[in-house]
Amino acid sequence: MVRILPMASSSLHLATFRPCLSSFRFSAITNTTTTARFGVSLTAYNPSRRLALFHLGSAIPQAQLFNVRSPKGLRTEGNGVEAGTTGNIAQASTATSQENDLEWVKKDKRRMLHVVYRVGDLDKTIKFYTECLGMKLLRKRDIPEERYTNAFLGYGPEDSQFVVELTYNYGVDNYDIGSGFGHFGIAVEDVAKTVDLVKAKGGKVTREAGPVKGGSTVIAFIEDPDGYKFELLERGPTPEPLCQVMLRVGDLDRAINYYEKAFGMELLRKRDNPEYKYTIAMMGYGPEDKSTVLELTYNYGVTEYSKGNAYAQIAIGTDDVYKTAEAVKKHGGTITREPGPLPGIGTKIVACVDPDGWKTVFVDNIDFLKELE
Repeated sequence: MVRILPMASSSLHLATFRPCLSSFRFSAITNTTTTARFGVSLTAYNPSRRLALFHLGSAIPQAQLFNVRSPKGLRTEGNGVEAGTTGNIAQASTATSQENDLEWVKKDKRRMLHVVYRVGDLDKTIKFYTECLGMKLLRKRDIPEERYTNAFLGYGPEDSQFVVELTYNYGVDNYDIGSGFGHFGIAVEDVAKTVDLVKAKGGKVTREAGPVKGGSTVIAFIEDPDGYKFELLERGPTPEPLCQVMLRVGDLDRAINYYEKAFGMELLRKRDNPEYKYTIAMMGYGPEDKSTVLELTYNYGVTEYSKGNAYAQIAIGTDDVYKTAEAVKKHGGTITREPGPLPGIGTKIVACVDPDGWKTVFVDNIDFLKELE
């Protein structure tokens, strides 16, 4: 990923640098709670491993993540005026607190930093991204004692652009992408030319260049060596060529409400496609043509998806990880790593999962910039 403390530093997102959040090892495959070389264990962290920072998440069984519910408050009915007054005061206090939280979340300086995922052949993937997609290798770091290597790629510096962080675990050449992850979006000036280049390099094209159904925007779909899908969108020069991350959700209205209130994102647009039985919602911190956005997709009648063990998480910058954690808790998210500084580094983070189980790590903005120095 980009040089961001949360998922990985440098431009989904490497070079020799000081330990950063992206070094958290990915926890083991999703069906185990042991600390294999697939991620950081949330229960056993060795402070001496200064490089193990950002790959949190995979070690927690999904059942635990999805079934956590806050106990319902006890309701008592009485005849006394005092009891009713106390309840009203408590409700008013809670409402005011939530209002303040929402106001702060909207004012918080947030930016999508990077996205983390695993690949089976790092050199092959780097070659594909640089030669076919025009990305730059920002930095790369091998951690032999932990048996993994990270590479960060993108179209610009990590402190201003969204990047990808690729993770290669020694000896693991294949991962399950699952049915929930959709695709990454890349804005290019000539989709047809990019498709021809991908074909020339032996890449896989799953949808030829052409206008999107019902519109005029030219798009195409390709796959990288590991099977991750990329949507190519024809667009003029943009500050964020790596422009989308698409994830599928089981309840779109719930997801929109969560990302608006807990993450402070704006609903940029929503489009229903009854002919193809799906609805999409574009969420982000800025307009689609100038910033990276989250594309949430709801397929009619589908409420659950498999997560696999390939896609990991997104990192987002914040001014206050503690307040962010409170907002996440109040609006339906689950905290998987309590807010606070990382052992041996001091960078403050908080990790969480949304109501659909998608992972996000928030990183303190000031600490993140220090890590990039």
